[in-house]
Amino acid sequence: MHIFHVRYRNTQGTLMRILSAASRRGIDLPYVQAEPVEHAHKVTLLMDVNPKQVGQLCRDWRAIVDVVDVRPGAPIKELWDHAHVGMPHPPESVVAAEISQAATA
Repeated sequence: MHIFHVRYRNTQGTLMRILSAASRRGIDLPYVQAEPVEHAHKVTLLMDVNPKQVGQLCRDWRAIVDVVDVRPGAPIKELWDHAHVGMPHPPESVVAAEISQAATA
């Protein structure tokens, strides 16, 4: 797992362009958090990518006009192992629906 911090100006479509750079490569985004930081915004992404994809994503993000800064982090296995703990759980109705679908199949 790699963690990325991307700072950007919050103009229309900027966050969507950042996220679509990963999604068009078929990369899962298990953790995404966007928040305001000073006069810009920051999105933190956690993705399972190889070194070639890290370079491609950074290049694509830096090419976006409103991206101010891109900081890729080192591979972090431990963060992913503990990331599930703080993630919200699905609503009880979703879990119940999945169980009933599995029972009828």
